[in-house]
Amino acid sequence: MRRITANLAPRFTAWLSATAGLLMLAVAVLASPVHAVNADAFIREVGTETLQALGDRSLDQKKREAVVRKLLTEHLDMEAVGRFCLGRYSRSLNETQQKEYIGLFQDYLVKVYSALLSQYNGETLTVQDGTREIEGAQLVSSQILRPSGPPIRVEWKLVDKSGEHKVTDVVVEGVSMAFTQRQQFESVIQNNGGRVQALFDAMKKQISR
Repeated sequence: MRRITANLAPRFTAWLSATAGLLMLAVAVLASPVHAVNADAFIREVGTETLQALGDRSLDQKKREAVVRKLLTEHLDMEAVGRFCLGRYSRSLNETQQKEYIGLFQDYLVKVYSALLSQYNGETLTVQDGTREIEGAQLVSSQILRPSGPPIRVEWKLVDKSGEHKVTDVVVEGVSMAFTQRQQFESVIQNNGGRVQALFDAMKKQISR
């Protein structure tokens, strides 16, 4: 049996850091309930307002983590995204393990996104009018304009749940964040004899950093 990976997702977190300005907007679109607002208008308005707030450098690590936790738990489809990221292994979990996994998944996302919040560097957002339907979800197209470097093409995948938009994925230059995370989780499990507990242990280690 192979040793548990010490760092849960070095390649994944490196990829996230490379598009840190973009990922600030992934948090931004989670910042407010929708209530009959079109998906494109929602991302445009909330994203712009939140980018302005990100200029506040007074937030320390604990405050950033508290803000991100509130946004994610209220406006990300946490269970659906969590199940997708675990892939076929989600079917092997009993009820107790499912609850533990969702808790760990939430804590892991909070850790990753709160770290990225500190890297905002003046990016701005432009959103294309209208949406496209895909697999029961709405897809909103946008670009992240950076102070230096070419624009980054971003698509936001949202579903309607009880009249509110819930974010289920962010696609960066054709690369799905959810699918990338799924590959990383599956790699940790496969490299440790197919044991899901190995992933849990690795997530706990990452969260405690």
